[in-house]
Amino acid sequence: MPKQIPLDPKLRAGFDQTPNEQRSKAELDAWWDHPYAISLPDGRIMVRCLNGGAWDRSTHLGVADNYEDACVLAEQEQAKWVGYRGRPVFYHGELKSALVVMPQRPDSGMRTLLEVESAEQAAEYMRENYPEPIAEPAAAPKSE
Repeated sequence: MPKQIPLDPKLRAGFDQTPNEQRSKAELDAWWDHPYAISLPDGRIMVRCLNGGAWDRSTHLGVADNYEDACVLAEQEQAKWVGYRGRPVFYHGELKSALVVMPQRPDSGMRTLLEVESAEQAAEYMRENYPEPIAEPAAAPKSE
């Protein structure tokens, strides 16, 4: 059985109109990567999560017909986001090129996995170490 998620949590005013970098540590600790559910007027359940899918609001993960299905949806869709976000990317800066893992939270930094000489070397490393392509999760809609 999937983990139960909060249903209709009390979120502060402006929660979904705040750039992630402006959120407090306490808010990030409470809500980052923790899906929650919102009851819709038609009885369905919308699932959202503050996870970086949008820069200024929670990410829309989907809509389910009932709470149990919403919990399953939250587990599945959030796992996709975590997998996508944790995958290395090629970074070409002024002083170096590298494969990096981007920040997992707005209050953390980018982590260098491997410095490389070229994009081709980065691509070779990715083919050898990450053979399965990962699809980008769907982007959050502008409003829901």
